[in-house]
Amino acid sequence: MSYKDYQDPSVAQTWDANTRTYNPSRPEQLDILLTVIADHYQSGKTILDMGIGTGLVEEMLFQRIPQAQLIGVDASSAMLELAHKRLQPFVSQYTALIHDFTDIDTLHLPLREYQIVFSVQTLHHLTDPQMLLAYQFIYDTLESGGLFLLLDRIKVEHSSLYSVYQSMWKRQDALYQSAVHATEGATFADHQRRVADEGDLPIGLERHFQLFKQVGFETACVHLQTNRALLVGRKV
Repeated sequence: MSYKDYQDPSVAQTWDANTRTYNPSRPEQLDILLTVIADHYQSGKTILDMGIGTGLVEEMLFQRIPQAQLIGVDASSAMLELAHKRLQPFVSQYTALIHDFTDIDTLHLPLREYQIVFSVQTLHHLTDPQMLLAYQFIYDTLESGGLFLLLDRIKVEHSSLYSVYQSMWKRQDALYQSAVHATEGATFADHQRRVADEGDLPIGLERHFQLFKQVGFETACVHLQTNRALLVGRKV
């Protein structure tokens, strides 16, 4: 079992130091996410990050939007400790809360006008019913017209297509000197075991659409790279 314990400071530090080797599409997808946020953010409103982690995204966000105000939530005290160190220059612009997303109903946020919610590589640790509750919480938290941006791992659903994913991962490795192909698994069964051992519970793209729509979002996938997707939902 190789499940990552993100409460372990050494695991948090290792993750923080290496976010691209196994996910080379991350920089481009983060740039897209931050572009959308920067284009839509209204001064005086609040952004909510469901999974602030070590504050890597926040550092980039505050550089792009100097006036941004943010609430960040994460389950790992070790990750939040690294975030506080990284975000010292922006201490007046964010508040960090520690909370387990598997118990989303007990999360109490400061009273703000939440215009944008985003989550990066976090919610795939939830079961399908927990994901639905999280999406409902996000929908209820957002103001009318607000945006939810989800950047996350997507389930590889069909064994018959696994060789195509492998071709794509090999292409990524050649372009970005990454190590995706070697770590995703030599066979579909191996891939499934590795995902489970990481403690990940990704769901398919169509299921994400169903859950978004079920809670009330209008939704679209605005970027997809193999099994990493950026989805957007608007509260209407």
